[in-house]
Amino acid sequence: WQLDIARLPAPPGVVTAPPPAAGTVPAAPVTEVAFDWASELIRVVGVVVHAELQALATLPALAAGAADIDPACQARIERALAAAGLPADTHAQARARVLQALQATLQDPRGRWLLGEGADAAESELALTGIDGDEVVNVILDRTFVDAAGTRWIVDWKTSAHEGTDRDAFLDNEQRRYMRQLERYARLLQGWLAAAGTPSPPIRLGLYFPLLRGWREWPDPDDGAG
Repeated sequence: WQLDIARLPAPPGVVTAPPPAAGTVPAAPVTEVAFDWASELIRVVGVVVHAELQALATLPALAAGAADIDPACQARIERALAAAGLPADTHAQARARVLQALQATLQDPRGRWLLGEGADAAESELALTGIDGDEVVNVILDRTFVDAAGTRWIVDWKTSAHEGTDRDAFLDNEQRRYMRQLERYARLLQGWLAAAGTPSPPIRLGLYFPLLRGWREWPDPDDGAG
């Protein structure tokens, strides 16, 4: 079977759309939505701070009162900000905020404790998958460790800043906001430990705010020992 090119119909001429009928509303022009770079900067700062806190937690020891960020860390921060696609004119602001969070953590005894002073069985950015209720969920624990007293901690880093005057009210509200999330983390971690044949010690949950040196903690309500 062959296609007879000679018998194909000629292509039509130029087709023009008729003008809109009277009384019809023309289509609205497509407008470009402005991107919210302020929110994106806050998100990127949070991602970079989490990554650098994970790196700091791998150090063999944290010198008391140390607040200097080494050149390698600063170089990683610059690369991360560039890779995130932030406009060049926002890099200085983002870099300053990341460094402020890291330095505040290193200057804070609680921050250094959370990063590993005296910690055992510590994990940073621990990814877990499990069934919670009737859902299959994937979560990442920012920081978990067992302290010298034998308590297992699950801690979330929060890079929120608070410009208002009632700092305690803000922290209390953040605790209420993230309470259920961390309690889910505890259930999944207990399941992970049980599957590994590791008994779970008493669990406490915490939120740490590097930019504020803020802290909230509470016992895991599903833990009879809490």
